[in-house]
Amino acid sequence: MSRPFTSHMSLPNPLRGFARAMATGALIAGFVCAIASAGQAQNANLKRTPGDGDIPVFTDTYAGSEFCADGSGNAPCAIAPVDVPEFDASFVYRFLAYHAQRPFDRFSWQAFTSLMAPLDQPDQKAHWETFPTRRDLFDEVTYPNPACANDLPDGHLLLASYLQSTGDVLIDQAGNFVLFETRINPVASDYITANTLQTRLGRAAFAKSGQAIDFPTGHLDPEMADAVKLASVNPAPNADSVIPASAPGQMGAQLLKFAWRILPDDEATQNNRYVTRPARISLGGDQTLDGQVKCLDVTVGLVGMHLVQRVASGNGDRWIWASFEHVDNVPLAANARRPNSIITKEPFENGCLSPGALDQAYAFYGGKTASGSPANQPISDALKWADAAPYARLSSGETPTSPDIVRCWRLFSGTAEGNFVWQSKLSGNVLANYMLLGTQWIGNPGGAPFGVGEVPRFLTNSTLESFMQDQDDATCLGCHARATSDAGQISNFTFLLDTGS
Repeated sequence: MSRPFTSHMSLPNPLRGFARAMATGALIAGFVCAIASAGQAQNANLKRTPGDGDIPVFTDTYAGSEFCADGSGNAPCAIAPVDVPEFDASFVYRFLAYHAQRPFDRFSWQAFTSLMAPLDQPDQKAHWETFPTRRDLFDEVTYPNPACANDLPDGHLLLASYLQSTGDVLIDQAGNFVLFETRINPVASDYITANTLQTRLGRAAFAKSGQAIDFPTGHLDPEMADAVKLASVNPAPNADSVIPASAPGQMGAQLLKFAWRILPDDEATQNNRYVTRPARISLGGDQTLDGQVKCLDVTVGLVGMHLVQRVASGNGDRWIWASFEHVDNVPLAANARRPNSIITKEPFENGCLSPGALDQAYAFYGGKTASGSPANQPISDALKWADAAPYARLSSGETPTSPDIVRCWRLFSGTAEGNFVWQSKLSGNVLANYMLLGTQWIGNPGGAPFGVGEVPRFLTNSTLESFMQDQDDATCLGCHARATSDAGQISNFTFLLDTGS
């Protein structure tokens, strides 16, 4: 059994702390704004080691009730969170503050670890593997080489997508493509099929019916929700160490997008740092160097993941967006900014700049770009698949130069603190090699310069939005607020229902 976390600090009751963070700050346009001061942004009792760069290394711990969604035990578990009980939409929140952001980051880590369960049995299928993929659900989204599905061994992924949302491709420093996969939990997939939204004709008919696309929201069981409210009004004497449970209850819609890196066969020690899966890649003749359809069997490692979930509390009906990536992906840009940089209209006027040569090896950064020069430059040449690694090739058959990718947005210090606590708790498990980049949620009505009201204002993933991190729409919820189906209907923050997107 894992050692309980002890606390050397007095953590305020999360419900009261959340309200205090919401109410701290100044009035803007008649609204209450929570503005994070240096003292609020990071717990003062947590220590950091000198020279640790962007991601602080803390030397303190949290209470054990942080880790399992139903509050049982003191370790990450398979129970998925269904809501953020501290989320009170009566406050208008525009900036990052420690006690306001922490419940959302906790929710993200609980969701991530529950999807990866069983954590102690890595040879078994993880929970996310039971979800249908986008290609499973939408028949019109076909595989380039359907024959690759024949005799697919159990436990193997069947992958085909390698274009980012911008239409760009990402290759790692080994010269291999990154592949992408979208999965939909049963709640969301059942909603899609029940309303015949999995077909183009069905989506057109649904749009004509006048009904709104409205994915199910997650919520706590009534008894649990009442207990949380009661605790917030009449806190127990020891309530300072109690974290409200985010389960049990009714699960809402959940959408997942994965980024997978092809792992080199000769780097077993390094490969052990990844969540890995055997995979088969389905390729059409127009995608390969020799013009032949192919099925390539490889081992892939998880390098990035978006986790999007709809909850009932506050403005969670507009979804909560979490993004994770591997700690060995990329370094921080030389001119990286804080994720609530809303004062300037162009946060990266000259792009995200390379830090130059570094001692650490990264999967997507090789230090080829001169220090202070723009990184994150897409490959302009058309690339084809070869039969063997390195798989990415120019039409001549030569290997292209891999781009240097950097992370443009710093972690909020409270998010970095949470990463330290969760990674410490997961010590010895491969999940300790992943970090939460941020959790985005809707905290205010929006409007310039606050986007659609998302907090933090900016959030991107170095493997899923590699080449658009410096753009003014580098915001997950902000981008998806524009999503419509291919019938032109507002599609509730998802592009799933536009199968050509």
